[in-house]
Amino acid sequence: MKICELLKPDHIFLDLKPGDKRQVLEEFVKALKKRGLIKAEKTILKEILKRESIGSTGLEKGIAVPHALISKIKEPLLAMALFKRGIDFGSADQKPTRAVLLLLGNKDFPGTQLKILAHICRLVKETNFVSKLKKAKSHLDVCSIIEEEERKI
Repeated sequence: MKICELLKPDHIFLDLKPGDKRQVLEEFVKALKKRGLIKAEKTILKEILKRESIGSTGLEKGIAVPHALISKIKEPLLAMALFKRGIDFGSADQKPTRAVLLLLGNKDFPGTQLKILAHICRLVKETNFVSKLKKAKSHLDVCSIIEEEERKI
């Protein structure tokens, strides 16, 4: 499974306001609803924040992958927000997070979400795609960079 098969152009946000983790997640979920990509905004935010309370989904190399399993999500939804200056997402390496990949999966099919998360983690571990995303100026740039880096794994 390739990331850009799930990450459609209208799932990529280059203009979200930076803030603390909660503010960023609230803005992200609002933006998804505004684009018509989700409906249950409050439920989704609650589940994402519940997952974050267990432990930060801020990985290393400038990426965070907040995720939740939602019963009303039929197909996995992957969305990305980029932050030029980086935000504090409580990442494992304590460095600023520049890319937030939000993943929503169906509660009845958690295996699909786990496969996507594993692929994202492998991409983070084996490539430098997040640092290359700093140069992205459009949705097309984002997918081009990700596709190029995915070919390396």
